[in-house]
Amino acid sequence: MNKRYGILLSGSLIYLSIGLIYAWSIFVKPLEAEFGWNRTETSLTFTISMTFFCIGGVISGMLLKKLSGRFIIMLSALLLAAGFLLSSRVETLAGIYISYGVFCGLGVGLAYNANISTVIRWFPDKVGLISGVLLMCFGGGGLILGSVASSLIISMGFRMTFVILAFTFAVILIIGGFFIRPPGEKDVLPPRKVKAKGSEDYGLEISTGEMLKRKSFWLYFTWSSVLTGAGLAVIGHASVGAQDVGATVAQAALIVGVISIFNGIGRVVVGLIFDRFGRKISVIWSNGTMVIAFLLLTLSMINTSIPLFLAGGLVMGLAYGSIPPTNAAYVNLFYGSKNYALNFSVMNTAIIPGSILGPLVAGAIKTATGSYQPAFMLILVLAAVAYLLQLAIKRP
Repeated sequence: MNKRYGILLSGSLIYLSIGLIYAWSIFVKPLEAEFGWNRTETSLTFTISMTFFCIGGVISGMLLKKLSGRFIIMLSALLLAAGFLLSSRVETLAGIYISYGVFCGLGVGLAYNANISTVIRWFPDKVGLISGVLLMCFGGGGLILGSVASSLIISMGFRMTFVILAFTFAVILIIGGFFIRPPGEKDVLPPRKVKAKGSEDYGLEISTGEMLKRKSFWLYFTWSSVLTGAGLAVIGHASVGAQDVGATVAQAALIVGVISIFNGIGRVVVGLIFDRFGRKISVIWSNGTMVIAFLLLTLSMINTSIPLFLAGGLVMGLAYGSIPPTNAAYVNLFYGSKNYALNFSVMNTAIIPGSILGPLVAGAIKTATGSYQPAFMLILVLAAVAYLLQLAIKRP
């Protein structure tokens, strides 16, 4: 039984490292200062990285049918090292789109799915909680490595920071990936909880093709896209948004860190909520906190208030953090564990429309109006309306 917690530790360390992809906003101002790019152009980098993160997840889900999670994580290490090294040599927008957007996004997606799909198989009795713990580490990566990277940028510049990150990623993923493996025939695991108090029964074992034909998938996918986009709109602009309301660079970095901390806390909290009370209560938590977050963020822009922006970012971290583990537990709940790796990666492609709705649109509105206020007001309305989609989802 202790063996599975060692594997969970390895998986958590991998997620802490690749979670740095969420700290893109710390690179925005150095790149804009160096090359004169505008916010719409730099925002597209984050959208591209999130898109290829999803593509990498789908590829990983397909590869897991023939290859081990360990091998896929090693492949991810190579892609991430190449992506950051190429980013350190960038001279054009196309260069940063390909290096950070394509290579790093693809590498993170490969490791993300291979890691959780393998580790979660060791915990059939704690699907929601373990999903939350792993994804807390993924969200926390933005704080831990993000803070380090921010300090490195100040002291060494963004180019040397990218080089250091390239080698750091390679070492962590190669070492951590070595310990990732699925349970074998001789490994005795606790039985899966068929029903948690207050929750729905588990669904049938459903293939990806069958899942895509179900109304429940598309309703949930749309809901997840909207709330993911809402969260990414803040995460992708957190540092510069904080500076727009008067925060110093150091204060902005602290706010980004706070968002990462509560992003991680939200993942564990909702994992426990899902296991104990089920999907419906989890969704109410996600929607409710997201609406409160964007109300506070809108007020922070109206009043040019750093405390309100911090409060909004804190609550948004809790809200956004609840989406990934809810996705993971929902797919397991409704569509079973047999095809979980591919089904989960397909569900995660909700990040693609979310990354367009969120960071790209927010960046375009900021460029056009000079403020994030109209974008936050629009997302506030969308987040509130999205709850109606969940009301139409029936138990499996």
